[in-house]
Amino acid sequence: MIMIQLNDITIILPMPVFLIIEDVGWWQGVDGSSYQEPFRNNLKRPHCLEDYQALAHLAERLSMRIALGMVMCEWDRTDVLKHIPGATWMGKAWNNQKNRGPQLDSASDFLNDHDHLLEIALHGVGHEFWQDGQMERSEFHDREGNMRSEELVIRHLEAFEELLDQNHILTSPRLFIPPALNHSFGDGSIQTLLKKFGIDYVTTKFSRARQFNAPKHPKLTWESDVILLERGSSPVAWNEMASPPAWNGPQPIIALHWGNLLHSQPERNIEIVDQWADLLLLKTSGPDVFPAKDAAACWRQAAVHYLAEIKNEKHCIIIDLSGLPKLPSICGIFSINIQGQPDVYWRAVGAKILEQNRGSENILTLKLLPEEGKKEVVLFPVATD
Repeated sequence: MIMIQLNDITIILPMPVFLIIEDVGWWQGVDGSSYQEPFRNNLKRPHCLEDYQALAHLAERLSMRIALGMVMCEWDRTDVLKHIPGATWMGKAWNNQKNRGPQLDSASDFLNDHDHLLEIALHGVGHEFWQDGQMERSEFHDREGNMRSEELVIRHLEAFEELLDQNHILTSPRLFIPPALNHSFGDGSIQTLLKKFGIDYVTTKFSRARQFNAPKHPKLTWESDVILLERGSSPVAWNEMASPPAWNGPQPIIALHWGNLLHSQPERNIEIVDQWADLLLLKTSGPDVFPAKDAAACWRQAAVHYLAEIKNEKHCIIIDLSGLPKLPSICGIFSINIQGQPDVYWRAVGAKILEQNRGSENILTLKLLPEEGKKEVVLFPVATD
């Protein structure tokens, strides 16, 4: 149960809401899928620094470190990808000369300077996979969810790291967003490899993944110390440029694609992202939802929302956390929302109350940090004078 009554008070374990932007990193805007090049953003112009600035502006509006699902092949400064099988449509003839220029330095500096707003996530090197010049979907799995060979997957993961290093981008991704939503779980294969490269979190559509074993919860599962969270559907089509804002929540992940937020005139990008910010701020202001500040906060809150139980016993609220896996990546702060009786504050046993913030609609948000080893948090109200 995620909501319970205590006298005239309603206690809610809210669902997190977190924004990810897929297919960031292309420099060419054209969708090349009709002639063996990648599915890019269907943008009728090249990408530019203003496109990254728009994402930072959106993150500032939301007070959220949004995740950017990066595709890195067009950042290749030394044509290293000619040595990585399946990484590009040119194969051993790979030449990225047309994408090399001062924009690489300006964009990498911007990403480093705005790391507090923009979290780089692993999406892919080239997003697709090429065999004898023919494009296949997708880079790490085929359409049926069959993982490509372990050797190939490792070489592509290493190449992603190499491209970050080439461009002096300082981050180490902890989130993986499978290209084209082709993925697998239940046998540990891909998650074991991802974990070795520092990945703690994955989001995809479970219905699209190959399931060797059923997920432990319909919306969340884990293996090899990696937590997988159901992504759900995007509110707008991936190839719709300058999309009017839409909402298909509540669900933990709001997945957009870069072109959705960009205008054909880069100087007008802010008009698009401000519309999206207005909608998302409105939709995440209620008691049932919790705007997560970053990916880690989203995954922790989702684990509590889906797996914890909340009970009313002896005039106290008990939050049972015993159903959560013992993984460092979801240990830490989570939030509850409380409605009613503004003259009440709260004490806790089994957790520290780090903040008690009252917001709109008379909603009091408690940020709780469970004590190490505790599987249960007990909350009890104390009337103020």
